[in-house]
Amino acid sequence: MKAIYLDKIRTFSEREVPDPVCQEYQVVVQMKAVGVCGSDVHYWKNGRIGQFVVKEPLILGHESAGIVTEVGSKVTKFSAGDRVVMEPGIPCMKCRHCLEGRYNLCQNIVFFATPPDDGVLIESMAYDENFVFKIPDEISDFGLATMSEPMSVGVFATERIMPRLGERAVIFGAGIIGITCLIAARAAGCKYITVADIRDDRLAWAKEVGADQVINTMRDSLPDNAFDFGYEATGADACYSLAAKCIRPGGRLAMIGMGPEIQKVPIVDYVCKEITILPSFRYANTYPKALQLVADYKEKLLPLITHRIPFSLEGVEKAFLAASEDESAVKVVIEF
Repeated sequence: MKAIYLDKIRTFSEREVPDPVCQEYQVVVQMKAVGVCGSDVHYWKNGRIGQFVVKEPLILGHESAGIVTEVGSKVTKFSAGDRVVMEPGIPCMKCRHCLEGRYNLCQNIVFFATPPDDGVLIESMAYDENFVFKIPDEISDFGLATMSEPMSVGVFATERIMPRLGERAVIFGAGIIGITCLIAARAAGCKYITVADIRDDRLAWAKEVGADQVINTMRDSLPDNAFDFGYEATGADACYSLAAKCIRPGGRLAMIGMGPEIQKVPIVDYVCKEITILPSFRYANTYPKALQLVADYKEKLLPLITHRIPFSLEGVEKAFLAASEDESAVKVVIEF
């Protein structure tokens, strides 16, 4: 069985690894598609994201979809042939955070493609049935199904920020995470959603998916105090300054994007306007909702998969290069 490892910065290798052994509460999933995430590209280019440092060869990839080929003796939810996605983290389910339902904060979580834990650029793997979910019949495309992972990011950030019916939202960043925030905010009842970015092509995608207004902040200004809440999905310092001006006093900002380890935030503006900053890390208890939103918006989301590349050493190298350097790339999917 083949797996692709990141050996060092910008260097992959193909290795033969043992076939998975299915434990009693596990299912074996044959991989059919893996989405390339910005975090994967960051590890490939820099070897680290904050405290997470690649010290040993690592299998990247955490957005997955596949087919169940084997089930453990005590598995009750799945059968061979089921089409599934895997939530990429298995928490300890014993610590305070897990017991409170916030298992995304578990310090002992095993999370795909987060050093030292391997990811899913591998032909097959065994996984805990409790973190495997059936793909709805409305989703026929495995590549589309992988978007349940970034959709979970948008759903969780939206649950953190708790939109109220009729509120107005601003989203900084029209990449995949910004798009999933747009979909989740609309599903939560937002009346008017503005998406801000510096690239017209990305803003065109946001408009197509359903943004009421798009603004290129290199040319146009966001109105002052016009939004009840916002999503920061870029990690750029400038967006925190823009948010401080355009979000109303008493508003909220979901912090999603990961930029530099230390960022410049106009904290006096946030204090004086009592804008609540809500950090949003990964997700918890979101996958069923995320899968349904992907199904509901499948016609809008499918065109965002701009690159489909076969799984191989050369294919993975090509996929990461496209995700990193091809300006036409929105979502890159590796297919098995």
